[in-house]
Amino acid sequence: MKTGLRRMIGKALGYQAEIDSLTLKLREVSWDHVFGMWTRAAFLQFCTVMPRGERIVVFIDLDSIHSLNNSQGYAEVDRRVRNTFSVPMRSSDIVARWYSGDEIVILFDNDRDSAMIKIAELQVNAAGQGLTFTFETGDWNVGVQSIVDVVNALSSANRLKQAGRKEAR
Repeated sequence: MKTGLRRMIGKALGYQAEIDSLTLKLREVSWDHVFGMWTRAAFLQFCTVMPRGERIVVFIDLDSIHSLNNSQGYAEVDRRVRNTFSVPMRSSDIVARWYSGDEIVILFDNDRDSAMIKIAELQVNAAGQGLTFTFETGDWNVGVQSIVDVVNALSSANRLKQAGRKEAR
């Protein structure tokens, strides 16, 4: 009732069109159309309203995206990333682009075993698209830890893992 009344008053006073325009812009910056997933800003907003409890967080770093962009073209690589992450997820799982085009974060609303099964599916899907990735998995205690701190720690651990692989070669 209140929403309808506000819209009617907003329309009568002439500012409802501006509100609708701003709402549309907010939706546009929340969704990354290129990769077909949420943006970092939207992810962080979801995390601020997340109910307390333990969640599984996965930091994914797609391998060689920059060189693939140069050899295959941005549109082709974007299509491959979209297809990789098109596997069915629970509606309560949140997939988001983190920083650049090669870092993705997933917040799973289930147990570690189920999350690892989904990551294995993503790896198979990625291989079918000619992509690979490294990842780190961690726990986020909602309301106790900062999600940014958790993701940054996972990112650092993943970088160390990648550096170790390069040294082993």
